[in-house]
Amino acid sequence: MRRTQEERRRATQAAVLSAALDVLIDDGFANFSAGRVAARAGVSRGALERYFPTKNALLLAATQHAMDEAVAHAKALAARNSKPTVQRFLLDSEHFFFGPLYRAMLELAIAAASNAGLARLHRPIVVRARKSLNRIWLDTLIAAGFPRQSAERFILLTHYLLRGLFVVETWLPYKTNRRRVIAQWSALAPAVLGPASSTVRRPTRRGRRPTANRPTASRPISKRPFAR
Repeated sequence: MRRTQEERRRATQAAVLSAALDVLIDDGFANFSAGRVAARAGVSRGALERYFPTKNALLLAATQHAMDEAVAHAKALAARNSKPTVQRFLLDSEHFFFGPLYRAMLELAIAAASNAGLARLHRPIVVRARKSLNRIWLDTLIAAGFPRQSAERFILLTHYLLRGLFVVETWLPYKTNRRRVIAQWSALAPAVLGPASSTVRRPTRRGRRPTANRPTASRPISKRPFAR
């Protein structure tokens, strides 16, 4: 069956965005170019520029593509019940920070630090995605019976730990055992999260969670949205 024009358009765009991320991962931002991306995607330079007329347009679209994939992965894993909630969260976090897409996103973050035009558009995409990812797991941990503030704290600390572990494993001249570090952090999870309530938590009619199960003794880390 022949594909429609719209299907061909989407296939071309997907190939270009996938190739753009591959170039960032393999060659870094310093060697990133539309020509390299077109060659890797197997399309002409003209076809690429028809959809992404500027370098920044291509980079921003690649960022959105990567973040959409990360959110889709988190949603799918959060919806499964084959493993405990904490284990699923740690698996998704490891997938994000140690998969190839995070390396591409770091290349873009470094580039945006010295490119105000790119930063102005790139950072909101990343922030929105991070809020979505954190919300997915915050809701999932709360639904599993963990207190909101403890779940929020566990998410933040896990991400800070894995960001640092990524830097050590990727760029620093130190040896580390990622699996052992994550296993040890998993063993410490009960101390951070506290005991899970046996009561299943459901949103109220207005979308707010019941206050009866919320902890009142401790204050949240911050009233601001999760850090990236």
